[in-house]
Amino acid sequence: MYLKRIELHGFKSFADKSVVEFMPGITGIVGPNGCGKSNITDAIRWVLGEKSAKAMRGETMTDVIFSGSEDRKAQGEAEVTLVFNNEDHFLDFNSNEIEITRRLYRTGDSEFLLNREQCRLKDITDLIMDTGLGRDSLSIISQNNINEFVKSKPEDRRAMFEEAAGVAKYKKRKIETVRKLERTTDNLDRVQDICSELERQIGPLKRQKEKAETYLEFKEELQEVEVSVLVKEISTLSEELKTLNKELEDLENERITNDGAVILDEKQSEELEKKMYALDQEVNELQEKLLEAMNEVSSLETQKVEIDANRKHILETTSQEDIEQKKASMKSILQDAIIDYNDRVKRYNDVKKEKNDLAQKDSLNKKQQANLRSLIEKKNIDIHNSRTEKTRLTDIIENKSGYSYGVRTILGAKNSLSGICGTLGDLIETEETYETALATALGGAVQFIVTRTNDQAKEAIYFLRKNKAGRATFLPIDTMKPRLLRDEAKMLAEQSLGYLGVMSDFVTYDKSISDVVLNQLGNTIVADHLDHATEIAKSIYHRYRVVTLEGDIINVGGSLTGGANKHTNNSMMSKRELERVSRTLDQQEKDLNKMKSDLHTLENEGREIGQLFMQKQMSLAKLELVVTNKKNEYEVAKADYENLTHQSVELDEVIKGTQNNELLDRLNDAKRRRDELKETIQAKRTIRMGYVNENEEVSRRLREHRAALKDVESQSTDKKVAKSRLETEIQNYLLRLNDAYAMTFEHAQEKADMSIDIDKAKDKVRDLRQRIASLGHVNVESIEQYNDVSTRYETLSTQRSQLLEAQDSLLKAIKDMDAIMVEKFSTSFEAINKAFNDVFRYLFGGGHASLKYTDPDNILETGIDIEAQPPGKAAKLHSFSGGENALIALSCLFAMISVKPSPLCILDEVEAALDIANVERFAKYLRSFSDQTQFIVVTHREGTMAECDLLYGATMQEKGVTKLVSVKLKDATEYASS
Repeated sequence: MYLKRIELHGFKSFADKSVVEFMPGITGIVGPNGCGKSNITDAIRWVLGEKSAKAMRGETMTDVIFSGSEDRKAQGEAEVTLVFNNEDHFLDFNSNEIEITRRLYRTGDSEFLLNREQCRLKDITDLIMDTGLGRDSLSIISQNNINEFVKSKPEDRRAMFEEAAGVAKYKKRKIETVRKLERTTDNLDRVQDICSELERQIGPLKRQKEKAETYLEFKEELQEVEVSVLVKEISTLSEELKTLNKELEDLENERITNDGAVILDEKQSEELEKKMYALDQEVNELQEKLLEAMNEVSSLETQKVEIDANRKHILETTSQEDIEQKKASMKSILQDAIIDYNDRVKRYNDVKKEKNDLAQKDSLNKKQQANLRSLIEKKNIDIHNSRTEKTRLTDIIENKSGYSYGVRTILGAKNSLSGICGTLGDLIETEETYETALATALGGAVQFIVTRTNDQAKEAIYFLRKNKAGRATFLPIDTMKPRLLRDEAKMLAEQSLGYLGVMSDFVTYDKSISDVVLNQLGNTIVADHLDHATEIAKSIYHRYRVVTLEGDIINVGGSLTGGANKHTNNSMMSKRELERVSRTLDQQEKDLNKMKSDLHTLENEGREIGQLFMQKQMSLAKLELVVTNKKNEYEVAKADYENLTHQSVELDEVIKGTQNNELLDRLNDAKRRRDELKETIQAKRTIRMGYVNENEEVSRRLREHRAALKDVESQSTDKKVAKSRLETEIQNYLLRLNDAYAMTFEHAQEKADMSIDIDKAKDKVRDLRQRIASLGHVNVESIEQYNDVSTRYETLSTQRSQLLEAQDSLLKAIKDMDAIMVEKFSTSFEAINKAFNDVFRYLFGGGHASLKYTDPDNILETGIDIEAQPPGKAAKLHSFSGGENALIALSCLFAMISVKPSPLCILDEVEAALDIANVERFAKYLRSFSDQTQFIVVTHREGTMAECDLLYGATMQEKGVTKLVSVKLKDATEYASS
């Protein structure tokens, strides 16, 4: 290995890039003082890692950068590259050529490069360690080093011998190992202190941990059992509640039915009593008329009896001669019989016609009843549908059945979760006109849950995740920011036809959620219909949503959404719908009661018609007998009259000849009125009796309905109390699940064992609670604390063991390195000592010299004394001249090189103090080593120059800038001799 070349740029006086080529053997650098030739030596030392600015003959390291001259500016950086031929791989590096570069900037930043790749100074130091190129070796020697070597303290000389002995790397490793040992010992002390502290903590923590583990075992077992108990209790109570709700629903329907029946019965009884009272009044009036008619009939019959008696008397007492008189009497009798007969026939026909009219009325009444019953049946179906719809809407509003599972879960756990305000749809209201637009604008946001803070929203999300209870969207009041229309967009929209306002202006809400409402609705425009909405969207360049009253949307960007509106299952829309359904149901029930009342009236009318029909039928049967009797009377009278006249008499002839019989007409009229009055009174009495019977039936039904209503209300009250108790128990169980175990019922169902014996499980719960209570105060965190402390203690114990092993290993390594260094140093020292004497005798021409330990018992730290006795002088170093000191130092250098050849040795005017004879002796001895060591000699002595293979002349043609000129001495000699 040898130095192939050195490249300098910006280093000290080498302003321009300079390349100095070297070759094996001796290279001399000559030149006058101040020309910069020693800068070559400084450059080599600097690249190899010199850190001392003083050694570089400067105050700060940046002084090595070219500082400028009269004609040149200062450089910003200095760079030196050493190129070594490493074909013999003397340096442990996988390359035949090695470039070592150091670069320094004005800022003070520096770089080291190895074969043009950035590296550390340590990499350079490790590469050249024990090669003879180290900073502490005699491979780079200046005139000052020569003088200091002899005069320095024995301990200071040791470093050079260590480098020559090849123990520098061991010493460095030992220093590093000692430092590691010190750090290890410090670490071991700290670990030991911490372990001692942890040992004091671990005992109490272990007891607390065991207690906490027992507590958690009980707690886990309690949770498993109690959750199963709670789920089974809730399931059982829920089934009971479900049955109870069905019973309450049935009772409510029964109550409504009975209540309606009571109202109808009371109304019917009242109507019947009114009718009976009216009939009683009518009967009383008719009885007075009947009495008058009977008196009149009695008076007229008395008169008729007198007339008939007189006629009979005439017939009986009149002689044959008075036949005409008899005939006249008989004719009057016949005429009376005809009048009676015709009157009864007419009355018969009138009653028959009335009967037929009643039959028609009865038929019409039955048709009306049938139609009304059909309408009542349809109305009952409508009422059932309305009640079903009302139940559905109530369920949506109260139980949020139209909402997602996650939303329902959060609302169900509202009492145990903090900060849950409710869904956005439940917290805002609007007029019916804007309801569709609001529902459309909100869309799915109607189910978003408003919370007071962001942390409370996260708590709710953790709750859903833990219970696997679906998802929900939350709107934290403290993080929501209003989103409003820009002023220019609002101004453009206001100028457009159909613009109604911003959606947030049409809703009412609590001021605490204003930011939430404005975030969701503050930038949504409301228009009257789609055409105007389209124009508004165009005017604002489709930057905001526009929604119409019919629910159509112009989305941001211009897309449209619309079509037939479908009811959404949310409480906001359902509230209005429930009000409408409730009003409809009330009207339907009123209409049903009206229909039932009308049916009852028709039924009463039908009964009255039926009773009148039966009365007319009975009257008709009686009149039929009367007509027959009157016809017989007429025929008898006719026969008697024909016997008197001895000729057949036709009825028509008699009628034609019938004279007006005022008395008989009056009597018949009176009888007719009497009979009609009797029939009417009898009919009304029959009707009244029907009313009485009906009223008794109504009263009986009313009593039954009232009793049933009272019973239903009593049962309903009892069941409502039972329902309240069940709901309270279920709610308490649910709260227990939520508070104690943070579980929803659905999540708990997945973990519950439904096959447990509930009574035994309850006993076990009580037993576990007693056991937990008997534990007293439990520090659950002690488990984690113990695990942390225990893990830390185990880790530290392992570290302590490792540190002890490392300490032993380091002590052994130090001991081994000490042994190696003692052996290497001793062997090398003896060899150098022997060579030193030989070289000394050669350079001095006699005498003797030796090296001695200042402390032979401590080879690792002993200093090196030099004992030299030139010919004819005593062995006292301080009395030697500068030249003698230089020869002594050179003797030591050549001794070291002879024992451990160095690939490169740089000598900077080391022979300056020698006389000519010694210079020649020095140069010849230098030549003897040139085959194994490359020498670079900075000199101005001719004897040294004569032995150089290559000379470089350093000049300063330009002030402050060094230039080098080379010449091979062999070529120059050949050229001169030719």
